[in-house]
Amino acid sequence: MSIFQKPAPTAPETAYLWLRKEISSLPWDQEAFLSENAIAEAAGVSRTPVREALLRLEAAGLLRRVPHKGAYVPALTPQDIDSMMEVRQVIEDWAVRKVTANGHLGPELEQLLHTQEESLADPVAFIEWDISFHKQIVHAAGNPALEELYDSQRFKQQRMGVKAVQDSQGRSDHVVEEHRAIVEAIRSKDSQQASAAVRNHLDSTLTVLKAIPTRIQR
Repeated sequence: MSIFQKPAPTAPETAYLWLRKEISSLPWDQEAFLSENAIAEAAGVSRTPVREALLRLEAAGLLRRVPHKGAYVPALTPQDIDSMMEVRQVIEDWAVRKVTANGHLGPELEQLLHTQEESLADPVAFIEWDISFHKQIVHAAGNPALEELYDSQRFKQQRMGVKAVQDSQGRSDHVVEEHRAIVEAIRSKDSQQASAAVRNHLDSTLTVLKAIPTRIQR
């Protein structure tokens, strides 16, 4: 094996990655039961690494274990949307103001935005790049505690984001435009403009999420 080649993932990691992708792709207003046997067969591993992956995901709050039934992935609620967006608003506004002071992040964000544009036809990949775009700003701000809190919202963010771009016509194009406005503000080192661009993006995201019909009883 080449020294530059990444080692193959372990069985528990394979099961974890498979489950994480499945949960992230599940529409946020839907719930699902997952059996260990079905997961093991689909992921191509035995049940033991599946159990390890389920425990890891349960600890992260992404699913619950139900005795004699398996793993339960709960639907997210309108309250989950509100709490997640409040967290994002506070952290992302702080982060973009901090990184805008030097403007050096612009080229990295431009590359992420370009890759996101190339994923317009794939809602899951599009939202993964969307999260990477925002995470890069938070990471560059340099506060590990806030970054950890931000990362804790990642799976809620992905589940909601996928449904938003699937169910709201033209939303993906609008996201790209809103991201571009953030990049331009950072390049110009205008913290007020950057903050306004982030606020506009998150406000429009929240509006779209709340406008989508769901199975959840409000």
